[in-house]
Amino acid sequence: MSADSIVTVQEILNNRNFKHAEVIAGRGGLYRTVKWVHVMEITRIEKLLNGGELILSTGIGWKENHEFFLTFFKQLIDSKAAGLCLELGTYIHSIPENILELANANNFPLIIFKDKVRFVDITQDIHTLLIKKHYQMISDLETYSHQLNQLLLTSAPEKSILQLLHEHLKISVVLIPNQGKIQILSKSSPKEKDQILELLRENKLQSCMNIAHQSIQALNQKLADLYILSESHLITEYESLILDRTATALAQNTLRDLYVEERRKAKETEWIQKWLEGSHSEEQIKRYLLDMEPALKANGCLVLLLKSNQMDEGNSAITLLKILFRSIFQAQGFYMLSAFQRNQIAFILVNERKSSDWKQRIQTGINQIQKTMMENQQFDQTKIGVGRYINNLKEIKKSYNTAQETLIIQEKMQNNCLSYFYEDLYIYRLISIADQQGALDDFIQDYLGPVFQYDQHNNGKLIETLSTYLKCNGSKKETAANLFIVRQTLYQRLEKLNELLGEDFMESTKRQAIEFAITAYEYISSSKLD
Repeated sequence: MSADSIVTVQEILNNRNFKHAEVIAGRGGLYRTVKWVHVMEITRIEKLLNGGELILSTGIGWKENHEFFLTFFKQLIDSKAAGLCLELGTYIHSIPENILELANANNFPLIIFKDKVRFVDITQDIHTLLIKKHYQMISDLETYSHQLNQLLLTSAPEKSILQLLHEHLKISVVLIPNQGKIQILSKSSPKEKDQILELLRENKLQSCMNIAHQSIQALNQKLADLYILSESHLITEYESLILDRTATALAQNTLRDLYVEERRKAKETEWIQKWLEGSHSEEQIKRYLLDMEPALKANGCLVLLLKSNQMDEGNSAITLLKILFRSIFQAQGFYMLSAFQRNQIAFILVNERKSSDWKQRIQTGINQIQKTMMENQQFDQTKIGVGRYINNLKEIKKSYNTAQETLIIQEKMQNNCLSYFYEDLYIYRLISIADQQGALDDFIQDYLGPVFQYDQHNNGKLIETLSTYLKCNGSKKETAANLFIVRQTLYQRLEKLNELLGEDFMESTKRQAIEFAITAYEYISSSKLD
């Protein structure tokens, strides 16, 4: 809380009921914030306190038992109470030396009343003061929030918001964005500011300053870190609340800037579409990218397609989705452009880092995106296809076409967990091409036709047996175990396969053709189930 909104032990000592009170130990803790006043006459505290309570007691719970007193006092310190006020004379007459030493060592205020006092008057007065201060804190927070809202309506509010935070709390403020320049507002010298930033980077600042931190987040992505730093006092509850409201305002501002930027870039869809079609030269592409991002150093690129039947270009969620993609893949070292195409979005990801680990970074980004989309439940049954990695920017059409091909194969094989990456689809790439040319059915019949006919007329399971036998590399024992049949039954089926396919069906060339035909059959069968 602010200085006007908190109650400290020192302020309570000015209350009329503490006129004759005496602080006998723990004076270093008079700055402690008091959140409540509580009368306690027991020795076992356990979980009865929340922290910040000023405890009133007559000592009836332990009387002259110094061991009970010590245990009780340690529990107060561990529970982060604000202090202890004791009435001397009725049940206890003196404070043991070890209690005084413990209070001083922990800066835990120990206050005594040498005369009888009315605890009911103390609690009533201080609770009235606490409630008054609480209302003051709420009023201060509302005023501050109103000021933030006013600044958000200006053209470039970020710097003004940070300045407001600095002036309102009168402590140092540091903003460290993921991208861009670090901002620090402090009365410290330039050299001291550099030292603060260095200690922040090394995570050593907590040892010499009081610090509070809040992430600037939008769409479940951290965009920056906001810190407040104090050399003179612990960060109060009020200051933490102010920090939280400021972080929210900065997140709103950042999201607004990203939204405006994304809408601006959406107008460039026509140029991007022509790039995907291969209509631009390498020089035109590089010039365009440099106009968009002067510091961009392109090191290859690829196309990622996101497809969902729920996509509508006029839906504001599409813009938010693009912002999500941009923030995630920017963190992974990619500059992004996008174009909406009916029920899908084409993302061109220009690599700004080394090309050796591009695939790992793309996979990390996809994992983050899917997690966020699942949490927000914005789009159901979304598919992602990643095309070839292209070193020459002009050849982006190859990546675009292979990303499309990846989506086609995924749609055909909905019940199979296939990779997002075109390069990991292996034999399915050939199968898809053969399917588009209308050659698959004939190929499957040429190599598996007799087996299909036998199964159909005899209600057999030769195709299943053949597929398992090939996957087990001809191991009869393993095949029988996977099919849950006895070895004799397997021998009978293999004898029939020899009869239908020829005894050479396990020879290299013929076996490859049969395996291709089986995979092609599964591919066609999956698409017919849709």
